[in-house]
Amino acid sequence: TIEITPQTVTAAFDAIRTELTSPTGVVNTLSNLIDTGSFEDILQYTKESDAYFRKAKMGKARKLLTDKDVKSNATLICNAVTFDLIGINRASRPGKENREDQLRYLDELRKDIEKFLELESTIVFE
Repeated sequence: TIEITPQTVTAAFDAIRTELTSPTGVVNTLSNLIDTGSFEDILQYTKESDAYFRKAKMGKARKLLTDKDVKSNATLICNAVTFDLIGINRASRPGKENREDQLRYLDELRKDIEKFLELESTIVFE
């Protein structure tokens, strides 16, 4: 287990914040792929994002949450992020390409990540 210190919490949540705001983060990368209509790349990227972003980065931050109810809420948000990625993926499949759906799920993804980041302020240090 990771020790819950201001440093470990900041590092874990900053890793998620970067994915939300950085030009190379998950949100902007998906946005750019949608803009260029790279359906095959989107299919691949959404699969990878669930593992390296949602499972690894969000999972790590979730473990640092100190309140049981908040942790349970965080799990729901993480699941929502997976569904957002699945939605983008589904709207990128051959014969099912739908830019409107891609953008709708991308917006949901952005909102779910923001919701998750708000949980950082609930962490209590002993």
